[in-house]
Amino acid sequence: MTERSASMERVKEGSVRLVGTAHISADSVAEVEETIEAERPDVVAVELDEGRYRQLKGELPDDLDAGDLLRGNTVFQFLAYWMLSYVQTRLGERFDIEPGADMRAAVETAETLGLGIALVDRDIQTTIQRFWARMTFLEKLRLIGGLFLGMVGYDAGREGDPLEMEDLTDADVVTAMMAEFRRFSPGGAEALIDERDAYIAHELVSLRERGHDVLAVVGAGHREGIERYLENPERLPPMESLVGTQGGRRFSWYKLIGYLIAIGFLGFFFLLAMAGVRDGFLLRLFAAWFLFNGIFAFTLAKVAGAHWSSAGVGGAIAWMTSVNPLLAPGWFAGYVELRHISVNVADIGRLNEILADEESPIGELFGRMIDVPLFRLIAVVAATNIGSIIATLLFPIVVLPWLAADIGGVGAVGDRMLAGARNSAELIWGLVR
Repeated sequence: MTERSASMERVKEGSVRLVGTAHISADSVAEVEETIEAERPDVVAVELDEGRYRQLKGELPDDLDAGDLLRGNTVFQFLAYWMLSYVQTRLGERFDIEPGADMRAAVETAETLGLGIALVDRDIQTTIQRFWARMTFLEKLRLIGGLFLGMVGYDAGREGDPLEMEDLTDADVVTAMMAEFRRFSPGGAEALIDERDAYIAHELVSLRERGHDVLAVVGAGHREGIERYLENPERLPPMESLVGTQGGRRFSWYKLIGYLIAIGFLGFFFLLAMAGVRDGFLLRLFAAWFLFNGIFAFTLAKVAGAHWSSAGVGGAIAWMTSVNPLLAPGWFAGYVELRHISVNVADIGRLNEILADEESPIGELFGRMIDVPLFRLIAVVAATNIGSIIATLLFPIVVLPWLAADIGGVGAVGDRMLAGARNSAELIWGLVR
């Protein structure tokens, strides 16, 4: 390549201009349309992934892989996603604008003018998974609780809320909102904001290096971070560090407590057996554990709207899942419930419509929500698990003293366990001598 051709190649490098928007702002929609019309860039880049783009275009199938909602923490990730969706929907209603109208305007204007469209955001499932994994247990509780309280009390104080639409795109307000979220959850902010800033910047730098003049429509909260990377692309983290599933924390109080319960349960029966406690007592103890867990799990599953078969499976398996931190009776009840119901994406819209009803009492709203298959599935899973947890906590307080009367009371149970420990130690010592 000659020196002149190399110089021409460098001149051909493209450009990127950012337009920061509020996703529920009519002003942002107008700005996007006018800017694209005036500048006619080669490519209009939008803060969307493939799934959200297809949904915007009405091409996304209604079917959900409901099985995914029952695995691990996915159901809780979905709850957080739905609640965030609800808050955005209510803000959209307040300002009389469809959430995501800015991105729709960008796509439709680009199509009308025959311009290229680039989807530059990370897959939403990846973002939500990494967001959830980065948060601490207390942060997750605060998020779900705070969003729930916001959903319940949103309308109560909205008339006195001084927030105006122009505030949502004002740089100082956006900066303050981002700073507040970082104080709430530094790890969550990293996944939800910083990583996406870097991911979007990677995509924009790639388009620029290929010689495209790009107009990028992004949320106002991402603009500053993306601009820093565009000015200094050498500071971008490797792309492979921004994609893929985020592993959970190595240490988890939840898992630790679960393992301790499992060890304590097995040790309890083992020590009593080593102390020579009669098999009849151990059998009655196990039967009581089975029934107590089963009744609580079954009852709460039915309250949540589960079919008889779903509640029955959850109740029947609760005795075992109560002492195994890797299982939960709600998963089993949920899988059986899926034989009776079909969930889809449209359920989210139905739930948001029900929650928007300001006149009906809470009990009536809950009854209508239970009729929505997606909410019923989540409610059945959660209620079955909660029933089993309650039974596990109450068993040593309520049931054990009643059964222990046969061998001299709770104090005698402790004495028998100590005797079992001594017998076990003597047996082990005899084997190793």
